[in-house]
Amino acid sequence: MLRQLNMFILTGIALVCLGFAGFLTHSGFLTEAGIKPVLSTSWIYLGTGILMLVNGVLSWKQTPVKPVDKKSATKS
Repeated sequence: MLRQLNMFILTGIALVCLGFAGFLTHSGFLTEAGIKPVLSTSWIYLGTGILMLVNGVLSWKQTPVKPVDKKSATKS
């Protein structure tokens, strides 16, 4: 289970959550004080989060699994 949770996937989850929070608050959550909210920032966070999730899944699928040593596996 932990092998699937690389930093790409964790960052993607955070960015998707920030994108949805931006949609719920009309991008008020994503801006700094004194700056006018722009709705397109929510789309940017959401798109970037989805790209990070795809990158994380692809990197996880292409990572070779380490072979298990049969001698040490039978001792346990």
